[in-house]
Amino acid sequence: MARKLDARDSSPAEVVGQLRRPGGFLSRGVRDAARDIVESVRVRGDEALVEHTERFDGVRPDPIRVPKEEIARAREALPPELEESFRVAIENVRLFHKREMDRSWELSRNGATLGQRVRPLRRAGVYVPGGHGAYPSTLVMAAVPAQVAGVGEISVCAPPGHNGRVSEGVLAVAGLLGLEEVYRVGGAQAVAAMAYGTESIPAVDVIVGPGNDYVTAAKLEVFGVCGVDAPKGPSEVVVIADHAAFPERVASDLMAQAEHLSGASAILLTPSEELIRSVEPRLSGEPAGFVTLVLVRDAAQAVEISNLYAPEHAHVISEDHEAILQDLDAVGSVAVGDMTPVALTDYAAGPSHALPTFGAAVWASPLGTHDFIARTNYVHFTAEALREIGPHVERLARLEGFENHAESVAVRLRR
Repeated sequence: MARKLDARDSSPAEVVGQLRRPGGFLSRGVRDAARDIVESVRVRGDEALVEHTERFDGVRPDPIRVPKEEIARAREALPPELEESFRVAIENVRLFHKREMDRSWELSRNGATLGQRVRPLRRAGVYVPGGHGAYPSTLVMAAVPAQVAGVGEISVCAPPGHNGRVSEGVLAVAGLLGLEEVYRVGGAQAVAAMAYGTESIPAVDVIVGPGNDYVTAAKLEVFGVCGVDAPKGPSEVVVIADHAAFPERVASDLMAQAEHLSGASAILLTPSEELIRSVEPRLSGEPAGFVTLVLVRDAAQAVEISNLYAPEHAHVISEDHEAILQDLDAVGSVAVGDMTPVALTDYAAGPSHALPTFGAAVWASPLGTHDFIARTNYVHFTAEALREIGPHVERLARLEGFENHAESVAVRLRR
């Protein structure tokens, strides 16, 4: 059964306090367990990797790397209609992320040249979760931005099923994307393997992709050894709707995200009591337990609550959706209008569906090409440019007590 809250006389902070996420990856027990797994893989490599896979997935990965022939067979077995749908999704994701790509630049003035060189990372690791099912769409959403960024080597880790094999759908998409480096390992042990490297899995420069609490906790453990993306926990959606929304469509939007279960959060913020009355009976089954229906004073209060909650997804269904959209400033992705269900962004609209969760949208961004590049600044001064700025640098260096810094400039000015 869905929860109901009357927030009309409450502050946004009070409402958000009642919408707290589970946040299992931050708990001491999860962090300690993930730390132990990561350390064992760092020290013992493949031996620990196989041991943990047998313990958590019930199978021994043999071999750890999926043979290229197995990927090719999955690709060939993909039904034509599914291949067409995947190709549409891949093309849309590729087009979107090409537009966000950072470029190198250079600026010259008065003898000084300043610039920034943008380069792709050499190796990226993509984690594709298992759990309730297989998620080939996640491979599309994580690997395509990496390819657009120019990453030369992409490795994929996915937990094996009870048959010891990686999902046929995941392997088929790997084939469509031309990815040949796929490993049948999941969980915190996969994160550790990609970060530190083992006998079978070379280390990567960055690890991306959603996963369970232990995967997220493992990413926090290896951060610094390699890069990681923003926390990606249970799915979240905030639907901001008014009297103009169709109850059955709003209910379907809430149930779609609640369908992820495992701590998912689906929230309706509306000033319409009638909409809540009409939506509630359309929520049923286990997913309904992850839905909260919140009555607010008006759209402005709904936006304040959403911005403070900072959800993974928001869906705005209102006669004044453009105004609401302009005020939403802490959310991973926004679906606008009745004809734009969030499911479009989950599969084929274009932007990656790998989004910050657990309130990280306050400071973090959706997965994109920026996660797979590094920037190098460079500076080139002529003698004339040095004479102009050098005295200022000398003064500032001496102010901070760094005489050798100042002298490194002064020795050049004296010549």
